[in-house]
Formats: sequence, C-alpha cells, structure tokens
Amino acid sequence: MGARGVIGAIGLGFICLFQPLFRDASSLLWAKVLLVLAALVYVVFSLIWDRKFLPLTNIQLIVAILLLSISIISGEILFLALGLFLHALWDLWHLATQKRYVPWWYAGACVYVDLAAVALILINVH
Repeated sequence: MGARGVIGAIGLGFICLFQPLFRDASSLLWAKVLLVLAALVYVVFSLIWDRKFLPLTNIQLIVAILLLSISIISGEILFLALGLFLHALWDLWHLATQKRYVPWWYAGACVYVDLAAVALILINVH
C-alpha cells in the first residue's frame, strides 16, 4: 500500500465525508463507503506492518459490515452513525495504546473524520 495508498485512502475518506455538501445526500452512500473503508484500512495496515493484529482488525471489519448490512436492510441510518462512532472509539484506543501497526497520525485524523461523519449523519436524520 505504501504512502501513496495511505494518502489515497485518506483522500477518499475526505471525499466521502464532504460529498453531501455537493449533492443530494439522502442515500448516505458516502457514509456507507466511509464505514467500510475506515475498517478496511486497519486490516491493510495489519497485513503490511504486524500480522498478529489481523484477527482483531478482521473483527472490526466484520462489525462494520454487519452494521452496514443492518442499516441497508432496516433503512435506519443510525446504524451507520453507530458504526462510525464505534470506529472513532477504535481509533482512540489505538492512540491510547500506541499500537505500532497503525501510524499515530492516521488514527488521530480518523477520529475527527469519523466524528464529523457521525455529526453529518445525525443532521440528516428526519
């Protein structure tokens, strides 16, 4: 993945985050993509830098996919907000415990992106 991959993932995350500012956000596709992308990045970090965390990162990816599925099936967007909020907690845990397979700056930036996304989702709740 390398630095270009990380930069690309962060760029895509920000595009997903700000997509509702530029067009109809009723489907919240941006949040769905962000939820899975945020979880997938940690799996990739684990594959590249420390495979001993792979089972843990796979669990958080499964939880993200499960919450996304529940959101799609039920039509309830609050499951997306819950998933992104839980991912922000995941990021904070990585910052607090200084896991070496995730760059500190990535986990720190991801907290803010996740929480901003949660706020945007909650604003869209009708």
